[in-house]
Amino acid sequence: MGVALLCACLACALAVAGMARQRYDVDPARGEAGPIRARVVLEDDPAPLSSGHVARRQARVRITEVFDGIRWAPSQARALVSAPGWEGAARGDVFEVTGTLDPSFASAPPSVGAVRARRASLIERPGGVYAWMRVTHRSFVAACETLPGHARALVPGMAIGDDRLLSADLAEAMKATSLTHLTAVSGSHIVIILAALNLVLPARKVLRLVATAVVLCGIVILVGPQPSVLRSVCVAAVACLGLVLGREGQAVAALSGVVIVSLILDPWASRSYGFALSCLAALALVGPSAVLIRRARRRLRADTRLGRAVRALVEGTCVPALAEVFTAPLIVSLSGTVPVWGIAANVLAEPAVPLVTLAGLAGALLAPVSPTVASACAWLASWGTAWIAALARFFSGLAASGIQVPGGPPTLLSLYACAGAGWGAWAAWRRWGAPVVQDARGR
Repeated sequence: MGVALLCACLACALAVAGMARQRYDVDPARGEAGPIRARVVLEDDPAPLSSGHVARRQARVRITEVFDGIRWAPSQARALVSAPGWEGAARGDVFEVTGTLDPSFASAPPSVGAVRARRASLIERPGGVYAWMRVTHRSFVAACETLPGHARALVPGMAIGDDRLLSADLAEAMKATSLTHLTAVSGSHIVIILAALNLVLPARKVLRLVATAVVLCGIVILVGPQPSVLRSVCVAAVACLGLVLGREGQAVAALSGVVIVSLILDPWASRSYGFALSCLAALALVGPSAVLIRRARRRLRADTRLGRAVRALVEGTCVPALAEVFTAPLIVSLSGTVPVWGIAANVLAEPAVPLVTLAGLAGALLAPVSPTVASACAWLASWGTAWIAALARFFSGLAASGIQVPGGPPTLLSLYACAGAGWGAWAAWRRWGAPVVQDARGR
């Protein structure tokens, strides 16, 4: 049954991916370098250009229609657009852009390239939840304006995923120390939020389920339906449903199901490094990390100082260590190096993450109604971001902050295979070889 289900899912995924590729190949937005006129929906809040050009901002967009000179043709492609006058634009806004398409840059499917727009005319600004999201983002960013430079970027980044103001040097330092994931609202942030929610709610399953559903929907609206966010939210939703139905301990199955469904609904997510890194880190969290923590709690004594210290050490280090191990091949394929101090930086940053996440989220929700209280929450969160920024700069400045891996991912995967074979041989010896030797000695 399991094999049949796996084959069915694989066939469905391949069929959907094939259709998506066919649509991309014949999309009217694809073409050679030249003029383009299109209607687009912003998928991100426009960010300042890395070149520092203050008059232009850029954002990833979803193209809905392309004008071919005679009529508007429907499109499903993506593009990276830079345009003037986007200071007040936000995710969900619909624009008509006229400019020049460069298919040689940012053209990995499903994107058709980069568009430098001469003019961008607002067609529609959606209301409802989009309006609430837009007001919340602007109000919270304004509440963070008086904070130090690191906090103006990291507090909104860790609370609502808005890291547009992150400086290039701090971004590079966080990348070198494996701390970049903190500015992408994902599984760890959602775990913190749901844990805080359970502390303040009565112990009624139905009430907690409803409150959790509302909070998860709010996170998707506030942060945006990015693949990693949707993956984290869906896994949390499935886990909560399992608790209500009395089927706990299905985290790996829930993650696998969510990943399969995500790839069927959006085949292009399979090309996203961010989605892949997020899935691998989540697998490390719900798989081997959970097993190690359970074994540590079962086998290490809690009535001695040494036992408590070792248990705390295992619980504090196994998650970042295994996440680093699981994601290392992809990181090597991106940068060619493995961060040496990533585990240490993540372990030391752990105590600050709940403070920044909860205080920042509270400030974001209060910003539209009480800017003063929101500023106070942001100031409180800035103490945590100061520690995280200091860790990133300190560890990235150390000698040999990254190890160059000759041969890239194949070399790393070969080392993993050797380590796995060694562990398997050791486990087999403990199970079958050692008892035979002891029995022979006893005779």
